[in-house]
Amino acid sequence: MPPVLLIDDDPDIRVLVEMALRLHDIDTIACSQGMEGLKALETSIFSLVILDVMMPDMSGYEVLHTIATRFGTQAPPVAVFSARPPDALARELHGLPVACILPKPFEPDKLATIVEALIRK
Repeated sequence: MPPVLLIDDDPDIRVLVEMALRLHDIDTIACSQGMEGLKALETSIFSLVILDVMMPDMSGYEVLHTIATRFGTQAPPVAVFSARPPDALARELHGLPVACILPKPFEPDKLATIVEALIRK
């Protein structure tokens, strides 16, 4: 199964997510910036993208829009990762291809269970 691509600027979050997913035998490639994540998508296949909304170089919204525009139906599913209230975030993401909203903070085992379900779809 292709790895999961994690795009998040917080190094602590990246380490925690990678460890949680590794414990569930889910390979993960982590990127700290939106442009870095987009470059990874151009050269590799991923089963899922976990995308932080608030990043300094490009917002998650910009990255998501670029993924949808550049890759269309060939894009992997995208789960948006945010500490923002899910209902407000859902309104902001309306019309964009989002598989799931993942809350921050998160429980590592619960996150891994959700990611497993998303990559099995």
